[in-house]
Amino acid sequence: MNDWGGERLLEKILVVEDDALIAADVQDMVASSGYEVVGIADSFESAQRLAPFATIALVDVNLRDGATGPRIAQYLANEFGVSVVMVTANAEMIVTDLSKVIGLISKPAQPKLIGSVIEYLRTIREGGRRSPPEGMRVFA
Repeated sequence: MNDWGGERLLEKILVVEDDALIAADVQDMVASSGYEVVGIADSFESAQRLAPFATIALVDVNLRDGATGPRIAQYLANEFGVSVVMVTANAEMIVTDLSKVIGLISKPAQPKLIGSVIEYLRTIREGGRRSPPEGMRVFA
């Protein structure tokens, strides 16, 4: 339960990351913020399998099958209405149109920032307004 008495588990988080240690860290950060991780995807194919179960995705740029993160992000947003934030140390590699992707945070992401980003996305998904957390770049 969150501070308002509501269930946080309404949001289902997909972590798209090919480095097993980083993926486990992000999964722990999400879980410690009170949310459910529906899975960890390390490629476009595995992200496709998990997409129907996610409402929010945290997506890296470079994955097992190359720099497919931006393509995955657009796919998740366009096909499934998933709220997506890129989580990457390679922001300069994002050169494609990410019009449906909400924003970007840099690695290494701290637990407080991950929790704040998820809360921000949750508020937006519910039709609310709030300022993005410090450390998050929002795409126009």
